[in-house]
Amino acid sequence: MAIVGAGPVGQAAIACARLQGAGRVIVVDGVGDRLELARDQHAETIDFNAEDPVEAVVQLTGGIGADRVIDAVGVDAQRPSHGPAAEALRSQGEQFDHERDEAAPERNPDGKTWVPGDAPSLAARWAVQMAAKAGTIGTVGVYPPQVQHYPFGEAFMKNLTVKMGNCNHRRYVPDLVSMVAAGRLDPTPLITRWVGTEDALDAYRTFDRRESGWTKVALGVADDGSVAPGLGEAAGTGAATTAGTQSRVEMNHEGGGDRP
Repeated sequence: MAIVGAGPVGQAAIACARLQGAGRVIVVDGVGDRLELARDQHAETIDFNAEDPVEAVVQLTGGIGADRVIDAVGVDAQRPSHGPAAEALRSQGEQFDHERDEAAPERNPDGKTWVPGDAPSLAARWAVQMAAKAGTIGTVGVYPPQVQHYPFGEAFMKNLTVKMGNCNHRRYVPDLVSMVAAGRLDPTPLITRWVGTEDALDAYRTFDRRESGWTKVALGVADDGSVAPGLGEAAGTGAATTAGTQSRVEMNHEGGGDRP
């Protein structure tokens, strides 16, 4: 399986792929700490700023491509800043600019935040290109109604099955909650920062800038029985599907120390 995007959705996709028996997971992204978090989940990683992700996936799969591909990016895809993939896409800049203007005709950026992706169809293109013939693509990254560009012809010629759409939460949440309660799935190590509710807006800005360590942010409160603001490494144990490291909370409890 290949996953395009190592943000919160991509990280959850890694965990769920493992849970469902995926023997090999390859993850593509351009942000270092997100790739590191994917490696903590025992995924193979590709930095699209260092190598061409399609060529890398095809090479890693013996020239076949991935049987299953998940687009966990959507319309906010960003062009590679350097490397062979950036060079290969250089001539398509005007097309990507047109797609961005079409997808986000009204923009109100706040410095480096709230900025739309500058290559809206790139994740979709890469997903189709790295998929094996007769493979399957699952699109969970967001594409608003005004997006009109998809590599339909290339997907058609490869006999791909494409599934997409907004999540049907009512269908999946009960089973996921049961898995968490039973210890089969522990999503807490995927949370890299806990912040207080009063800091929610600043936290979202930091996440939107893709600053290091802010891959998945959760809001914590100070009441008893909840997680206070802090680092995600104090959040959980990673049983079954993630890294499996012991949390600082547990280590301090066993050693009699205070929580940092």
